[in-house]
Amino acid sequence: MLNGVFENYTRIITSRINAWLHTVCEVEVESIEEQRFYEFFNALTEGDVLALADATSENTPMETEDNPVMLHFNTSLMLSMMDRLMGGDGEVDNRLPASYHFTDVEIRLYETIAKNLIGVLGGSWENYLPLTFTFRRIENNPTLVQLIGLDEAVIIVSVNLKFPNCEGRLSVCLPGMMLTNVFAKITAINQSGRSIGEDHTEDILEILRDSSLEITAELGRATLAL
Repeated sequence: MLNGVFENYTRIITSRINAWLHTVCEVEVESIEEQRFYEFFNALTEGDVLALADATSENTPMETEDNPVMLHFNTSLMLSMMDRLMGGDGEVDNRLPASYHFTDVEIRLYETIAKNLIGVLGGSWENYLPLTFTFRRIENNPTLVQLIGLDEAVIIVSVNLKFPNCEGRLSVCLPGMMLTNVFAKITAINQSGRSIGEDHTEDILEILRDSSLEITAELGRATLAL
């Protein structure tokens, strides 16, 4: 189900990025894996930045107050997108240090890009559950902040973005507690739908049996000259 959700998400952000940054971008889901949060956390460095988001369903929080949804972009990918956003061609310096720290201006641009990609995340869930994702904040140096318990189960969705002159990865970290609540809501909706259908099946059939249907047959058409 998550694979279907994020396949929808890649289609949504592909058209949005192409129109927004005036370029051609190929977006695809690379992998969806269940991990412990420390596996995701240990891969972060001091220079990394995380975008935090909250999920709500019909104005009900999905347990993200202490378990936010997290988005992480490769540094080179984000710098390329920033450059295109400012009118550049998206070229990134190959000598970029691994410990690169974003400037204050770049953090603001990071926030702008993250807000746009978070805002459309809910649309990919609409076939299952009406969810709304809202941007919370940007977290600098996430290695100093414990956002989720290190042993908590999370789902890591890796999305690859490929521009003509740059390629990078967007990682979406979904807390297990949030997904548990989402799946419970989906199950409740499905069971409710089935029970309603079973309760009214005979009533619907009775209405259909008493319905009249007019059928018109057309054997052909001809054009006559007058």
